[in-house]
Amino acid sequence: MNAVDTIVASLIQSLDLIAPVQVVAHLSSVNHQNVQLQAANGDFVLKYYAVNQDERELFYEQHLVRWLSWRPTSFAVPLPLRGRTIMYTHKAGNHFYTLTPFITGEAPEFRLLPNGQHHPAINQWAYAMGLALGELQTLLQDRPVQHRRPSALFQALLNYAQPRYDPLQLSAAQFGGSASDDELWAWWRSEAASLMAFVANEYPSLPQQVCHNDFAPPNILMRDERVAAILDFEFACPAARALDVAMALRMIMQLDSNPANPWAVAEHFCRGYAAWIKLTPQEIAAMPQLIGLRTAIPLIWAISKPEPPSHTSLEQAIRRMQASKAWMHQHQGQLIDLLQTMFAS
Repeated sequence: MNAVDTIVASLIQSLDLIAPVQVVAHLSSVNHQNVQLQAANGDFVLKYYAVNQDERELFYEQHLVRWLSWRPTSFAVPLPLRGRTIMYTHKAGNHFYTLTPFITGEAPEFRLLPNGQHHPAINQWAYAMGLALGELQTLLQDRPVQHRRPSALFQALLNYAQPRYDPLQLSAAQFGGSASDDELWAWWRSEAASLMAFVANEYPSLPQQVCHNDFAPPNILMRDERVAAILDFEFACPAARALDVAMALRMIMQLDSNPANPWAVAEHFCRGYAAWIKLTPQEIAAMPQLIGLRTAIPLIWAISKPEPPSHTSLEQAIRRMQASKAWMHQHQGQLIDLLQTMFAS
């Protein structure tokens, strides 16, 4: 019996799923397993994790989602079912799991389509995402600032992988690379030092609150050109609120691929966000560094996992950083001008 079969048997017993229960699809996810289930009493999403994940991290996420579910919002959040217990997280075999009702919708796609064109709805999607992020952050301003234990990626930032790895000492040899890769890793060390100086100095003075910390198209469900649901609060914790804006801009503008004309989607996103929140002059000035920081985070997350990543995947991550950095070097003034215009008092 595999992991899904073991968990489904537990679901039928503890959460009153009515057989037959079938696996409809394995849903895309980077950090855990998501499976769409169809039972006689509805469709559900099973999300499961290895038991080596600290339960306190899961409880933080579930308590936050429960808190949000009690408040009126224009979007849904994936509130797990409790069944016959008071717990939202359950255990079966070697896995923790949660079960949530299936929410219909599609993730917005801002990359080029196979026909070489963008989806015709990207501007409407960008506006809807900005509107939803502004609404979410406005709600979360009332959430007590409680740090996530034992550690959280967006609290530790570039130091998250320590003591295993020092971000200022990373090298090709640690991950199976060769001497020909040394220049690439020297670039990483220089960029990491610059970003860590920003985190130590300017970053703490930016407005801080509980944030989603992974507000990106794969974690959004759209329906009728509005945000139907915001998913995956697993990285939520106190952080600079503008870091979520940086993540969204990076993803919808597709900065890693050095885009030709990303300004329309950026303007629509900012117009939606500004309906709820006005970025401060300090946040606007820091946006290039915040985008750089958010572009570096995936590498830190990858090396913090129990299974070390391949050198090829890390090389690709650094090259995406370089592409984003090159774009920012050329267009930083234009980006700042746009933000100042969109968030003018």
